Amino acid sequence: MRHNTMIFFAAVAVVFCSLPLAAQQDEGGSRDVAAPLQTAAPLRLEDLERLAVEGHAGLRAQKLRADAARQDVPQAAALPDAKAGVGYFAVPVETRLGPQQATLSFSQSFPWFGTLGAEEDAASARARQQFSFYADVRNRVIVDLRDAWYRLYLLRRNEEITRGHLSLLRTLHAVAMARYESGALPFSHLLRLETEVEELETRLRSLADDRAPLLGELARLTGRRIDAADLSLPDSLALPPPPHDFDALQRTVAAANPRLKGLAEEQRYWEHRGDAARRRGYPSLTLGLTYTVIGPREDVELPDNGRDAVIPQLGLSFPLFGSRYAAMEEQAALQRRATEAAREDLQLQLSTTLRQRLRDLADAQRQFELSRR
Repeated sequence: MRHNTMIFFAAVAVVFCSLPLAAQQDEGGSRDVAAPLQTAAPLRLEDLERLAVEGHAGLRAQKLRADAARQDVPQAAALPDAKAGVGYFAVPVETRLGPQQATLSFSQSFPWFGTLGAEEDAASARARQQFSFYADVRNRVIVDLRDAWYRLYLLRRNEEITRGHLSLLRTLHAVAMARYESGALPFSHLLRLETEVEELETRLRSLADDRAPLLGELARLTGRRIDAADLSLPDSLALPPPPHDFDALQRTVAAANPRLKGLAEEQRYWEHRGDAARRRGYPSLTLGLTYTVIGPREDVELPDNGRDAVIPQLGLSFPLFGSRYAAMEEQAALQRRATEAAREDLQLQLSTTLRQRLRDLADAQRQFELSRR
């Protein structure tokens, strides 16, 4: 009973410890890591976590997506492409100062005031959301890694206890064999001991078979092959102190959970998208300059003969059908409300999960104390 309670408590502790794992979201990427590992040293849990952050393929893919999303920010803040043109008069147009021979033109459009700023803010919010997704994936990888680590610890303790029982039963079997040969013990008692010895031997073989899947899980999470000899498993587990202030713990989870942060950034994204759509419905300004090359007249002498012409230009472009941008603004508002509802639902889910894990932890604590007494 005591051993089973220890296994149950350790499993609950692994799940509970995953709740405070809130990634500190930074736009620079992953968290700081220590110096490279010395491969000759046994791997501790901290070493495996660092390997997982560096080598997990899915985590690396999400990090690249976050970096790619950050490249949208300068794109959103850029002005529309400028336009330049060259024209040649196949049939020159005669003017008073000479024939027009060629034209050079340049123009640049400027969206309505604040449009590019809203687009940039939206792209920044989307990039921060992607980094929140990366932080969430990183937390899940670390939780899976810790789960496999503690299962390996429980597996080793199971093997040690089973070997101890097997050694004791073999000693009892030797004593029973001597008593049976002297006629002091019936054969049924000896047969029962032999059956129990075989059951424990079978259990040891089953435990040995359970090691390979757990090592394979560690290899998948860290991106490198892991052998049992590479690990430095602890001799015992310390009991974490049970938290007493549920409200404070709930506030911590609500403030640090990456998924909640990602949904908050998505809300900001749709707010800025709606602002940008509204401003897109306003006129945009175009400034330009046209330079016309004029050849000199040869049939007459004139002041400024053949002087080139410079034509400044100012233009306005405005949407004739404003319903398009109104629909875009309404769509952004609906998406923002949907994201807000999803965030509220996730908060309730996290609160319920937290209560369940605290209940399991308290029950495991009681069972452990009972077994120890």
